[in-house]
Amino acid sequence: MQKRIAQRMLRSASSQERPKKGVNLRGANQIILVYTETDERKFKLVKDIAVYLKKEYDIKRVMRFAYITGDEKSIPTWHMRKLESDFFCASDLNWYDKPVKHVAAHISEPYDVLIQLDPDESIALDFFVAESKAKMKVANFSINRPQDFDILIPPQANDTWKQRNHRIIEFIGDSPLT
Repeated sequence: MQKRIAQRMLRSASSQERPKKGVNLRGANQIILVYTETDERKFKLVKDIAVYLKKEYDIKRVMRFAYITGDEKSIPTWHMRKLESDFFCASDLNWYDKPVKHVAAHISEPYDVLIQLDPDESIALDFFVAESKAKMKVANFSINRPQDFDILIPPQANDTWKQRNHRIIEFIGDSPLT
């Protein structure tokens, strides 16, 4: 029941007004990688993506922002809030899965690019993306909220998580989006 109410609230949520601007990764100063944290392996994969983006595209700030399904007391020690890594968890949500704590600063920050690495995996992340003031929002195909994204990369059969997200980076890496 709660899940259905959350889906309905998400569908009825309006996208926030934001300054839209197409930018490729070479022209970006700060981006945010949004994902659902499942284990330490995925945490390290996203960290590797962030390091790659900084080195390859000379991006000054790559923020990693995760949704963790557990309670804040059960957050693993390897995932603590740091300068370019943050998270919110189940205890930071209201009764219909909308994040209400630890997200305001990231929602209002006008990142050049928001890359949603796990679209449709979490209602909480979908709410976050809908409210974000990022200038450009990119993801793999999204069923729940396609209207929130400026670029949606179509899925390919038998894609892995790494392959899907690599295609996003390839596409916006040197694209003439400015």
